[in-house]
Amino acid sequence: MAQRKYTGGLDLQHTILTMSRGDAPRLREWVEYHSWLGFDEFHVILDNPIDDSEHVLRILNVPAKITVEVRPALDEYYDGLAGEEKLSRAQVWRELHLDRIAEWGLPIVDPLSMRQYLYLPAALNKYALRGEGWVSVIDVDEFIVLPGGRKITDVTTAAKMPRVRFLNFNFDFKERDPARPILQQHTQRWAREDIVAQGQGWDTRVKSIVRYDAAVPMASVHGISRGWFETLEPEIGRLHHYKVSGHGVPVLPFCVEDRAAADAFRVSEDPHSHL
Repeated sequence: MAQRKYTGGLDLQHTILTMSRGDAPRLREWVEYHSWLGFDEFHVILDNPIDDSEHVLRILNVPAKITVEVRPALDEYYDGLAGEEKLSRAQVWRELHLDRIAEWGLPIVDPLSMRQYLYLPAALNKYALRGEGWVSVIDVDEFIVLPGGRKITDVTTAAKMPRVRFLNFNFDFKERDPARPILQQHTQRWAREDIVAQGQGWDTRVKSIVRYDAAVPMASVHGISRGWFETLEPEIGRLHHYKVSGHGVPVLPFCVEDRAAADAFRVSEDPHSHL
């Protein structure tokens, strides 16, 4: 029997779903970049916002549709806490919620992940009802990169499975100037061979894009849902992750100069140009 291709044409919607808090300085570059990549819809859940993220999103001039969903405060927030203190608070929180976590059967480790599993599945359900399209769940510090001038439709039209995964590469994110675009500042990343040698799940760490009709029930923010998937070779598509290293993140050398995203897309370095 011929293998099914999960395409349906180039006119399918491509959606990014995310949760965000305190990301106003990053949002413009992140949305404009992924809109340029071919995503035509952004669904941003603002988790008890503490800055002007909603305003930034509502005035962006991109061809994509932007849905902003504002959620009120729920449970604890660890803004501004150092890594060890944040870890300690999360451990106490888990002990207080052991029964609830066991009942849910989900990889919940702190109040943030609890809110993710409260908010994201409801949004995914709406897209599942549409049937035709693709959705990716990535964070505002993550960029999908498709070398060689590819667009997201090139990935989805070539897909043989309903779930496509992008391998994760962390970038050196120290000494950041918040007034300048992230992609132009930070071009040093981990090498794949070092990630494989590290193992411990980092060699299989991914984010995904999934067919609407295969997106539920949600299993994790990484795989989105369980079932058949394919993982792209990094030279076809990969995930660039710009996050300051913290507890649990391996100390690997940032030894690869990777300008694929920086050279493909340039955003104005004027921090006020979106206002």
